[in-house]
Order: sequence, then C-alpha cells, then structure tokens
Amino acid sequence: MPRRALDTGVSLAAWAVLAALTGGCQTTQPQTAPPPQPKVDLCAERLQDLGGQLLLYWSAHQALPPTLDDLPSGQTLRASPRTCPVSGKPYVYSPAGLVVAGLQGRLVLYDPEPTHSGMREGILVAGPTGTGLITANVVQVAEKDFAAARP
Repeated sequence: MPRRALDTGVSLAAWAVLAALTGGCQTTQPQTAPPPQPKVDLCAERLQDLGGQLLLYWSAHQALPPTLDDLPSGQTLRASPRTCPVSGKPYVYSPAGLVVAGLQGRLVLYDPEPTHSGMREGILVAGPTGTGLITANVVQVAEKDFAAARP
C-alpha cells in the first residue's frame, strides 16, 4: 500500500472518530422552570385606577365628586370597574370618608366586606396640602380597625 493512500485512510478514520466524539458531546442548556409570575391584586389595581380619577377630579374642582358617576372618563381614560373582583360587590364611596385609627387621611372608597384575608382594601385620601393638592393611596385596613372607624 503506498504511503499516500495510508495517510489518507488514517486521516479519514481520524476525522470520523473526531466527528463521532464531538457529536456525542454536545452541550445542552439546563431545563429551567419559567420565572414565577407576580401575583396581581386586581382589587388594588382597580382602586389605583379609581384613585387616579379622584385626583383628576380634584385638580379640576378642588373637591371630591359627589358620586363615582361624576368621575372623568373618555377616550384617553378608561372607565375602571367599580366592583371588588373577589366579592363581586360594588365598592362603597363616601366623599366625606371615614377616619381610621393609625392612618393619616380619610378612607373614601373601600370594599363592602373584608374579602382580602380579613382585610378591606380602599383608597385613603389625605390633604389638601399647602399647595392645594391631595394624595390618594390604596391601603388595606384590618376589619377590627374598620369597625372602629368613625365619620
């Protein structure tokens, strides 16, 4: 057998072995579970939207609306559902609000019952400040604190 033919045969054999070895050594990405999705509190989202509408109304009228039906809506502002997604019952709105011990402001919009692990979610309005502005924050109120709230 001539030397050149032997070199070519060894070369081909070496390439075949190398291809077989590398083909079996492919790396794979470890299988990972998708990251956990954060829990979304639909009630808090709705209240946040309604709180924004209360702030818009205040900026135009320097007062809270007499009813939720007076809140602004339109092409650029979506109308937020006015019911708790857990209980399915409409939120309670009182422009005068309730004073809850330990909270600065008045609870003006809230769940009709404690459907969030014994808590009621609502909007606490504070102010106006020296600039004439108010704040509207979503809060959770324990049922015992809500029961002791006063007008």
